[in-house]
Amino acid sequence: MKTRVGDAIEKFGMLTDCRSVTAGLSGGADSCALLGSLYELREELGIDLSACHINHCLRGAESDRDEMFARELCDKLSVPLEVYRIDVRGAVGKHESIEQAARRLRYECFGKAREKFGSVIATAHTANDSAETVLMNMIRGTGTKGLAGIPPAREGMIRPLILCTREQTEAYCRENGIDFVTDSTNLEDDCTRNRIRHNVLPLMKEFNPSFISAVSRMTEAVGKDEDFISGYAAKAAADCRTDGGFDSRRLGELHPAVRFRIIAAELKEHGVEPSELRVSQCEEIIFKGMGRVNLCKDRFAYVRKKVFFVKNEFQAYRNRTDNG
Repeated sequence: MKTRVGDAIEKFGMLTDCRSVTAGLSGGADSCALLGSLYELREELGIDLSACHINHCLRGAESDRDEMFARELCDKLSVPLEVYRIDVRGAVGKHESIEQAARRLRYECFGKAREKFGSVIATAHTANDSAETVLMNMIRGTGTKGLAGIPPAREGMIRPLILCTREQTEAYCRENGIDFVTDSTNLEDDCTRNRIRHNVLPLMKEFNPSFISAVSRMTEAVGKDEDFISGYAAKAAADCRTDGGFDSRRLGELHPAVRFRIIAAELKEHGVEPSELRVSQCEEIIFKGMGRVNLCKDRFAYVRKKVFFVKNEFQAYRNRTDNG
């Protein structure tokens, strides 16, 4: 376990810019294995180790039990712990599920912990989690980015367990006498990820007992390709930039994979969720050399005077009644 964690940290350059690590500690086997392995490696890695626990207040007494467990474990190890209690149900926004609100608030808390400790945040995502994510993305429809799974490191977040399986984290806890708690909602089949975890992954392992390892190799290879193409697209976007947008002729000459990423990034920059349909609509006016596309309410893509751009444009709507 220690070797795999150390290998992941070195392989993916997780601590290149920071030697302070805050482990996300839910109390489950994965997060306890994460904290335990980082604690064992702290001197070897030369890191300052801390932890944060987020109580989502969604499971009543069980949530409070998890918080108390995290406090006791960190007290036992003398690891500084920051606890955040969040009212997820009260913070659910319009068109947002409880799961989406919980994730949004969780990452806000991670941001606070990063600021407090001056650290990177280590989450306990394993190779199993990455495989589940790949399968979820495939079910919904995805490109290469979705096939790359969970990135080992990105934007102040690292995943030291990404080369470890869930079975290995549980074995580590047993072998080292580390207690952990179980989130009862993880045992239910009421969400896509749990159904994949309990039903699809076991079936995949019947076809290939090394399925998790096979997916890990795939995600690493796809991740490298995605990094290269995205980097190339960023340079191409800079070359195509012009006053007010992008040179539509130069966009039209680019490889479709590069053009797709430039358009998608521009849509996202203006608060529009990229999709195959929206990007293809933008490409249509780019090749035509002129036109306008209504992407969503108050968001439009234009090609004018050979310049492609996206604009937030408020539209006044009024009800009309038929007096005829």
